[in-house]
Amino acid sequence: MIARLLPESHLLIGEQATKEAVLQRIPSVSLVHFAAHGDAERGEIALTPPDSTMGIPHEQDYLLSMAEISQVRLTAKLVVLSCCHTARGQIKTEGVVGIARAFLGSGARSVVVALWALQDDATEQFMRRFYENLVQGESASECLHRAMKWMRNNGFSEVRQWAPFMLIGDDVSFHFGEELKVK
Repeated sequence: MIARLLPESHLLIGEQATKEAVLQRIPSVSLVHFAAHGDAERGEIALTPPDSTMGIPHEQDYLLSMAEISQVRLTAKLVVLSCCHTARGQIKTEGVVGIARAFLGSGARSVVVALWALQDDATEQFMRRFYENLVQGESASECLHRAMKWMRNNGFSEVRQWAPFMLIGDDVSFHFGEELKVK
């Protein structure tokens, strides 16, 4: 769905979305979108285990951790974590320290995170509306606002369906075709 809205994008889908492939590709893109499972405790992102994994994979084979993101230099204006619990982390004096903070610390200007467990159908509709507005040049915060409003007016009236996402960082916007060069 996102590839259709962003025709210049090059996606890692399914078996292609290994931790190694993701870590290799994300330093060179201006928009990063994860649609995966998020760890309920730490907010880490579950990716595809590598083919070389025999039997049951170990977490380090597929969980994208805060430490790994902290070691990558990003140029992304926006990272969208369409994964459950990605706003989670350890609560410290300086606030919540989790994977969202790792993306910001590695150079991302802003991160969209989920505050709780997501419903698949609601999230798909939410992200469709979010990206439709982003493609039109709206800012990330305005895209969130418009997606939430659309959800409430179109059969997704429960708060858990329309309110899980939050923007952390700058209120960025894109001019597709000029600045979004996904490699």
